[in-house]
Amino acid sequence: MRNRDFRGGNGNGPVTVSTIRRMEENGSVFRVAYYEAGDRRLARAGATLSRRMENGHGMWRLELPRLGGERLQLEQAGDPGAPPARIAGALSAFFRGSEPEPVVRLQVARDDGELRAKVLEGLQAGELGTKDGAPEDSVVSRRYGKPSSRDPIWRLRVVLERQYAEVLRHDPGVRLDLDSEDVHRVRVAVRRARAVLRAARPLLDTEWSEPLRAELKWLGGLLGPRRDLDVLIERLRREITDLEAPEREAAGQLIDLLREEREQAQAVAVEALSSGRYYRLLDELESAARGPRVRRSDIPLARLARHEFKRLRKRARRLNWASTDAELHRTRILCKRARYSTEFAEPDLGKRARRVAARAAILQDVLGEHQDAIVAEARLRELLAKTSGTGAAFAAGRLVERERVRRSRARAGLPKAWHKLERAWR
Repeated sequence: MRNRDFRGGNGNGPVTVSTIRRMEENGSVFRVAYYEAGDRRLARAGATLSRRMENGHGMWRLELPRLGGERLQLEQAGDPGAPPARIAGALSAFFRGSEPEPVVRLQVARDDGELRAKVLEGLQAGELGTKDGAPEDSVVSRRYGKPSSRDPIWRLRVVLERQYAEVLRHDPGVRLDLDSEDVHRVRVAVRRARAVLRAARPLLDTEWSEPLRAELKWLGGLLGPRRDLDVLIERLRREITDLEAPEREAAGQLIDLLREEREQAQAVAVEALSSGRYYRLLDELESAARGPRVRRSDIPLARLARHEFKRLRKRARRLNWASTDAELHRTRILCKRARYSTEFAEPDLGKRARRVAARAAILQDVLGEHQDAIVAEARLRELLAKTSGTGAAFAAGRLVERERVRRSRARAGLPKAWHKLERAWR
């Protein structure tokens, strides 16, 4: 059976009839309505929401892009007007208290193994999601027009749009606890948005941009404990596999304690994502992508990136074998800012931006290994105080030794990673 793309009444783009792909009854005729959230939020995230009406029964269906090109599908029977509870809960960040808006209605029939649709009503249908759920440059260009990509304000809007779409795309995964990577992707999007707002500070009204950066920091901080526990649990699970059976069993007690903490951190994350403060932040980010508050627009992107790299270079050149853990952690933060600012300035810097960003990612990983080892050792010591028996103490001691080796290895790799990054910038 082949699926066909049908166009809405205004002809603005294909309507993907994904909700009828599994139809099996020959000669079936039914109706499908596709819905949107305000400002095309479902399309931004590559998601589709529809309700199929057949033989007097209504079935809602939600499709969300997932990691690795997969798509999550949720189906639930329900009345028209509002999606049922499970689907509505997964989409609360999209609707934020509003009702879904029907954008196109189709009458669908199967004829000789092929689906045929008649558009009954199309209300500015547009695209109901992209193939892989990623915001495409063409979509951004349609939204904001297509001036020179070297225009710093246009570039800022494009980058903010992408990060906003990324938050929406992975919000349901965090709520439903589908994959630990969802939390990571949301936090990366938040960091990127904060970094470009910081880099573009000379262009912006800081009375507007700094409160937005503060709210993004709030969100990233609330999701941080969940992410840290995911990383630590996964690392310890790998590390204990080659321990002796008694030690492995004792170390399992430590992981069980971490899992309990993770459940609490997940509850905190979901509560935050269901708060009015979070929804107001999304509104602000959506508005920022449409049009940031600007003071000037005549500073080249390359100059903004150069400023952030100079701050990193000043810090990195002072590092040595006696540098404190706090100094290395601060360097990691500056490395992230320099990397995201360089990516922001890619229209000016060209291939050089990609080389620098790639080297900055390597340095960031080295510094991240160092910081993760510090956190892991501290957490192991905390957990040991909550357990009893020599087995857990012995297992924790073995794991702490490994984290110290990991930290030393990261420190040893720092000079090479930094010199390669500095060379790429030159």
